[in-house]
Formats: sequence, C-alpha cells, structure tokens
Amino acid sequence: AAVGTSTRPTRSRAAPPLRHKSAADAAAEEAAQLSRLDRGAVRSLYHCLLAAGEPLLASATKRGLEQLLDTIRGAGAAGSPGLVRQVAIVLECPLLEDSDHASLVEALSSFLVGVGSWISGKLVAMLADYPRDEMRRLVTVLQQHITLTLYHQQAITRSVEDATKALNIFHAANESSCVLPVSDFYNDAVNNEDFNLKEDFRRWKTPLNHDFSFCTCPYVYDPASKARVLQLENQMTQFNELQGALYRGLLSGSDPLGMCPFLVLKIRRGDHLVQDTLVQIHRAKEQDGLRKPLKVKFVGEEGIDEGGVQKEFFQLLVRELFNPDYGMFTFDDTTRLSWFRASDLNMDVEFELVGILIGLAIYNSHILDFSFPRVLYKRLMGLPVELADLRELQPEVHNNLTKLLEYDAETVDALGLVFQADVEAGFGEVTSVDLIPGGADIAVTAANAAQYVAEYVHHLLERSIERQFGVFREGFLQLCSGTALSWFTPEELELLVCGGRELSLEALEGATLYDDGYDASSRTVRWFWEVAHSLEEARKKRLLFFVTGSDRVPIKGLGHLNPPFVISRMGGDSDRLPTAHTCFNHLLLPAYSSRETLRQRLECALDNAEGFGLM
Repeated sequence: AAVGTSTRPTRSRAAPPLRHKSAADAAAEEAAQLSRLDRGAVRSLYHCLLAAGEPLLASATKRGLEQLLDTIRGAGAAGSPGLVRQVAIVLECPLLEDSDHASLVEALSSFLVGVGSWISGKLVAMLADYPRDEMRRLVTVLQQHITLTLYHQQAITRSVEDATKALNIFHAANESSCVLPVSDFYNDAVNNEDFNLKEDFRRWKTPLNHDFSFCTCPYVYDPASKARVLQLENQMTQFNELQGALYRGLLSGSDPLGMCPFLVLKIRRGDHLVQDTLVQIHRAKEQDGLRKPLKVKFVGEEGIDEGGVQKEFFQLLVRELFNPDYGMFTFDDTTRLSWFRASDLNMDVEFELVGILIGLAIYNSHILDFSFPRVLYKRLMGLPVELADLRELQPEVHNNLTKLLEYDAETVDALGLVFQADVEAGFGEVTSVDLIPGGADIAVTAANAAQYVAEYVHHLLERSIERQFGVFREGFLQLCSGTALSWFTPEELELLVCGGRELSLEALEGATLYDDGYDASSRTVRWFWEVAHSLEEARKKRLLFFVTGSDRVPIKGLGHLNPPFVISRMGGDSDRLPTAHTCFNHLLLPAYSSRETLRQRLECALDNAEGFGLM
C-alpha cells in the first residue's frame, strides 16, 4: 500500500435512486421559478449595463443572450425547468428594440419557432399575464423586424418567416388576454399596396412548392388584405366552376357556346323584385350555379351590368327585405339596428334568401346597406354569445341585467322575478316564455341570478330566433365557407359585408382622377367639390350612391375605390344633368357657367338617381 493510505477496506455507499419528475412536478417548478422573477429588476439591470452606451458592452450582452438562446434551444422540446424564465429574461432586453442588433431578434424568433408545444403553451400562458404596454412592446419588436427586412431585402427571408411565425405565440396569448386590438398584429409592409398579395396567395395554394406564405399567419393581414385574399379565393372558385360547367357540357354533348358562364338574374322592379329573385336564386341553387360570377338584368332596361347594376339590385332588394312591414326583421329607431323578428310565421325561404344575398355580395365583392348588431357576425362565425353582446341591440335590457347581477340578496328578492321572459311573439303580441323548464315557478335569487341572466341572453339572442337564424346561416354558408373567410373577426366580417361607417369626401377627393380636359384646378371641378362638401350627411351618401351605385364606404375607405373615381368633362354649359357610369365610378360633368347652376343640376340628378340606360 502506498504511504499515507489506509489498507482498511471501505464500504461503498449506494447512490440514491434517480427520481424522474412528473409533468405536474415540472410544471409546478416552472411556475414557482417564474413567479419569483422580478421583471422590473431585470429591466433595471439591463439599464445599468447599457446606460453608458458602451458599444462593446452592448455587443457582449447581445452575444451572451444569443448564446443563451442557442444553449437552451435543445432543451425546448423536452420542457427543461427554468427555460420559460430564461426566455422571459431575454424578452426584457432593450437591445431587441434597436435595429442595429437585429441578429438578437433573429435568434429569438428562430428559438420561438423551434420550441415544442409544451414550452410554447407555457410561453402563451406567461404572455397572457403581461400588461398592455409590455405586450405591445414585444409585438412591435417583431413587427418592425418584419417590416424593415421586407423593405430592405425586398424578399421574404428566413428571418421574416421566423419572426412572423413567432408572432403567433403573442397572438395566441392576446386571444386569451385581449389586451391589444387585433390591429396591432397587422403588418404595414405586408398590407402595403406594393406587396405582391397575389403571389403570396399563389404560394399558399401551392404548399408543396413553397414552405411559407403570410396566408398561414393571417393575423398580419388587415381587413382589406383579407378581403383581397377572399376575392382571389372566390375568383379561383368561380374559374373552377366555369371550367367544370364547360367540361360537363362537353361530356353531355351540349354546345359549350350555348352555355352561360354567369349567374344571370333577370329581375322586374317594384312588387316583383323579391319574388323574381327568390325563384331564380332557388333555381340556381338547385343547379349548383350560385358560385358563378353574377350578372343582373333589369327587365325593360338597356343597362349592361359591369358591376353598377348589381350594386343597385342589392340596394333595392335589401331595402325591400329589411322593411319592417315585410315581417322578417324589426328595426329600432333608437339604435338604428335591424334584428330577426321572433314569430311563428314560416318564412324559411325568405330568410335563406337573405343569407344567400349576403354570401352573393361577399362572393362578388359588393357591400350591403343594412345595420345588424355585431352579435350577428359573432354567431355567423360560430362564437358563443354573452351579456355584453346585448348592449348594442337592447341597451336598456343590458343595463337592467347588469344591475341585477350587482344587487344584494334582499333587493333581488324584492323584484319578484321568476325564470320567465316577456317577449314579442308576433306583430305586437307579447307572451311569457319559460327560460328553463318550470321557469314560472322558480324564483330568481342572488344565488341563481347569474344563471337567470345567461338564460335570458341566450333566449333573446339565440333560442327565440333559432329557426330564422338557422336557415339564414345555411344560406350564408352556401357561398361563404372558404378558408379565408375564417380569418375574419366579427368586427372585420361586419366591415366586409357593410363597409365602413365613416364617409370621408376628403379621401375621395384626394384620390380622384380627371379626364377630357378637367384637372384638380379646373373651375367646374373646384365648384363640384365645394358643393359636395357643403351637402348634409344624408345627401353626401346620396352623392356616393349616384356616382358609385352604393352609399357604403369600401373596406379600405373612399380613397381606395376600385376602379378609382374619375370626373370627366361632358361639354360646355348646358341644361343637361350630371351623369354617372356607376360600373366604373365615373362622373360625367358639364362645364356649368356658375356654382349655383352646378348645385341645382347636381341636386336634381341626386333626386332621380335610380335606373339604368345606355348613353
């Protein structure tokens, strides 16, 4: 034996058996570590390190964080405890906001895209607790990186793909917390007119040839871009429908030249409008022809439908169907909103027609002139309703139900409520209905008030109109069941269907083109805009209807009419009225001798702006 060593045998101590942590233990440890993280202290530490503006220190900090992300990348899928806390520390670094340190954003994006579903879910849960300002800062970091890279590189690089996909974690967290409006996720570069949206759509539809498309991350699109993608999807469907019809015709021995590639509606005005439409829409549905491009022909009129005739057709049909006297919808003079009339009358065909009508308008890129509460669009998207949805439609009922939830037990008991609701069952007839079985004998108390409110809301917004809304939604989905439509929020869907509510003639004037001797400085043109701006709001809407065939504002505003608004000179001073080609948003305006003459002629034209002919 070596000097200084003992020859006495030693008993080896067995190592304790390894204990593998369960998923619950790992989650608990992760939550505990995260709860002990003081993000404010982390920010203060970063500030102390970087306050002096020393480039070497900033560079070392950036490299250290990049190495940290690279080190923990492999542990991401396994769900290593402490990983979420480490990511949270990286997210606090102010260098993320500095474009000179873009490589740190690239490293963070690449890491977030590569983490497994377990860590991704934990990050979503963590971010859902972030306050508005902190969440907005991080979303802005990724948005700026996407925008600047697209502008500088003029290409969709790998870092753009990663940053866009990483944004999905923040979007998912915001869907839970709702601290940011959806508009914070719209990307300026992607929604810029110079961005090739058609090419991005093509990449989306050919996934075997392309790894990435912004269509796979639709939260970056604003409503106008989503509408454009929806239009491209509809055009592709229309083309396939036309192609299929021609093939079927050839196989059946029919003459393809005799086949009509359009859905043509030949409509009589007046009392025949609704019935003619019902008959022809039903026939087209039976023949699978609803997805063909639409053309409308008013019987006895020479107008050729290049879009303007369709606009007026939709205007007239909506006006007729939504007239309270027709019996389908109610209209509240206070809220200025329409809603389904709860009645026992069988109007399934008519309600289905209204659903198809909205689908046809979206499918053929038209906007409609009616006002439903936003809860309609929530229900069309399959989302659940809640008490807040009643505020817009029936504000007084909403306020009363809200107060009921705040009352103490004694006050609730004093009201003497039972689980019933008094509702209009027909034209002025009021009846009581049970909200739950045996509701007439069940008193509302403080303990069950929340259930009473939920049942009341459910009855008003769903159960009482279940039949009417059911066939209405079936009609809508016959044309609107594509993938792109599912991207819209209820607010965006309302904008798509009805257009904007803010009428800005300034935006229209700024985007107007001039022809045949007119320009923006021409005397008649200046008079026209002076008269237009002086009109009352209702007359401004009438002017918009006169020149475009619709008084609704397009989804991107009046500055983005398609085709653009054009004013052309139509001869010198005369007794002729201004004339509009609504299919092309084109106003023909004589060179009147005075502003007052122009006003009189324009007002007369607006009062008689209905009907089509050939010039």
